[in-house]
Amino acid sequence: MNQKRRTQQALMEAALALRDEGREPTLQQVAERAQVSRATAYRYFGSLEALLAMARFEHAVPPLDAVLEPGGDPVAAIGRACEHVNRALLDDEQGVHVLARSAMQVWLDGPPEARPPRPARRLQMIEPILDACGERLDAAARRRLRAALSLVIGVEAVLSLRDVAGESREGALEAARWAAETLLRAALAEGEGQPRD
Repeated sequence: MNQKRRTQQALMEAALALRDEGREPTLQQVAERAQVSRATAYRYFGSLEALLAMARFEHAVPPLDAVLEPGGDPVAAIGRACEHVNRALLDDEQGVHVLARSAMQVWLDGPPEARPPRPARRLQMIEPILDACGERLDAAARRRLRAALSLVIGVEAVLSLRDVAGESREGALEAARWAAETLLRAALAEGEGQPRD
């Protein structure tokens, strides 16, 4: 984990710790607990509201081992990962909109070299599942699939399914899961038809 991600994680952990203590923290208090400046906290999260929404989401998503069983079917695993991440987001739809707004504001306000990375929780689920596919995916297929799966899991996916496609909550979860499983199944089928060096 690089320094930017460590700072992001420290801020989220500090926010959750303060909430667990029964406090309604300010961004200044969160920054102090995380041992960073208030300006740094604002650079990562455009508002306290966005930081708390991301911290709640991080706390709600189950650990990877609840999704990926050793030797299990990667197609089933990606379906479970998609469902878990998107369901955690849909449990706080207002938070989803806050996160999207904050990410855009941080991107627009900061110079390119200072923009912090997004937490990329979805990739923390996707990459181990792709690892479990082993040699069934070559490097190009894996890179393409990683990018495609990031379109159906996460904040932007939930916003597209609910706000653009007009899906119900359950319809959005079903469509995203179907898309994730279909993408992985298709990539594996393509890989089986490709000659190996």
